[in-house]
Amino acid sequence: MSTAAKLIRDQRNLLPKGNPVPNRRILVVDDEPQIGEGIKRILCPDTVSASATPRSSRSLQAVTPATGTPAAPGLVASEFDVVVVTTPEAAIDAVTHALRENKPFAMGFFDVMLGAEMDGIELVKQLLSVDPKMYAVFVTAYQDRSVDTIGSLLGDENREKWDYINKPFTEGEILQKGRNATSLWDLHRLKEWQEERLSEAHQLLLQNERQNAVAAVGRSVAHEFGNLLTHIVGNAELALEQKSEPAMKNALDLILKASDTAASILKRFRTLHGSAEKTTPPAPMDVWQVLDEALELMEFQFRKRYVLVKKSRPEFMPLLGNRHALVQVFVNLFMNAMYAMPKGGEINIKVKVEKPWMEISIHDSGPGIPEDVLPRVTEALFTTKGGDGSGLGLSICKEIVEIEHQGELIIQNHSKGGAEVIIRLPLKAKGE
Repeated sequence: MSTAAKLIRDQRNLLPKGNPVPNRRILVVDDEPQIGEGIKRILCPDTVSASATPRSSRSLQAVTPATGTPAAPGLVASEFDVVVVTTPEAAIDAVTHALRENKPFAMGFFDVMLGAEMDGIELVKQLLSVDPKMYAVFVTAYQDRSVDTIGSLLGDENREKWDYINKPFTEGEILQKGRNATSLWDLHRLKEWQEERLSEAHQLLLQNERQNAVAAVGRSVAHEFGNLLTHIVGNAELALEQKSEPAMKNALDLILKASDTAASILKRFRTLHGSAEKTTPPAPMDVWQVLDEALELMEFQFRKRYVLVKKSRPEFMPLLGNRHALVQVFVNLFMNAMYAMPKGGEINIKVKVEKPWMEISIHDSGPGIPEDVLPRVTEALFTTKGGDGSGLGLSICKEIVEIEHQGELIIQNHSKGGAEVIIRLPLKAKGE
């Protein structure tokens, strides 16, 4: 056996359970019965003594792999299952029947000069139309058709499906061709099997990704609406406490603003699954109006948690962006800052121009962010809040700032303590 054939055999023996079963079925077609039976004796001795001398002097008994009968002690079962026929018609019938029984032939030995109206080359051409997975080895004499002639007759599409040996052949040549061809059949079936498994795994992966995406969207909606419902409920409670009509109206206005933001968020999530509905186009605005709207929504929560907001409001700061999306960003950041200060504290807001950016800084007086956690805070689903957090707030902020507004989101620990979030947005000049 050649080194390549041994390698193929060893790889086949190491295949994990569940892989395609190796195929050792061989068809021999020769119009001279003694030659066909001689090839069969080489390929498929009924039983062989484990300590046998060369094959020519072995004593054989009739037990074949096709019977399923185990070999007697000290005997080794035949390597191949061989069927011998003498006519093209019988060969076609054998291949057709084998396919019907789901026991295809891996390869066949074909005499070129069959002494019939159909020679071995034409027979193989017809058989490949019946079973294109089958391999063929032509047994030819020098006076038969040349290798180039065989190749041209079978066509380029079948050039890897056949081989040949010259007469007179040796026992080793028959064994070598049989083992190589059946091993090739096995490897191609294994490749097909693996590709099917990969395709199935790919489909499962896509299905899981879709399910994960739906789950992530659901968690995002729940997170954002949870924040807004907190403000709506809080301001509703505040409205009930008010005795003057203007104060009650102001609380109700905040509820309407929160509801408006909620509708905008829902619209944004609808676009994730390819809805034809477009997102809100960017519009000019003053960044302080956006910050004030977010602070108004948080006012009730800040009062309950004893959070003091300090802000240095400079001149008009023009910006081009999505107002509802930026309110969503600032509310998320204020909620995180409030969470970091359960016993109250301060939030400092500063806005400055660092061309070509407008820079918004939100700095809390909390304990800051542990250095080992800091690189991961914008990862989706990463949270330090345990069961109280979804791990989505900062990842949503990052998407809105960096993808939707082509800005930058920087999260760091402030030199004076606490956490600082810096948002850089492209400047929108006044009058543009």
